[in-house]
Amino acid sequence: MEGHARMGFATTASYFEERAAKARHPSSRELFKEAASFYRQLANVAPGFPPGWDPRKVRLHLDPWRSRAEECRTMAELFSDATCRERMMRLADTYDRLAALAD
Repeated sequence: MEGHARMGFATTASYFEERAAKARHPSSRELFKEAASFYRQLANVAPGFPPGWDPRKVRLHLDPWRSRAEECRTMAELFSDATCRERMMRLADTYDRLAALAD
């Protein structure tokens, strides 16, 4: 997790684009693409994670998708830009849908 704090939004978008390309299920592929798109949009608004972001303060779940959703919600609270906050909350919703698909 610690490495994620240094990873920028563009790098994260690339990660999800790769996951989309490798996804076997069409609905998973679309959700990965949606996550990548959100991170690309965030990269255009903010180059990196918000000041004060510390992934060690995020409550983790056993499910990695729900953990990512929680990270996004926590991060959204730290952004002063309303657009960034909204996009992070939408991204959290995408992670929640990925978690439900994985169940």
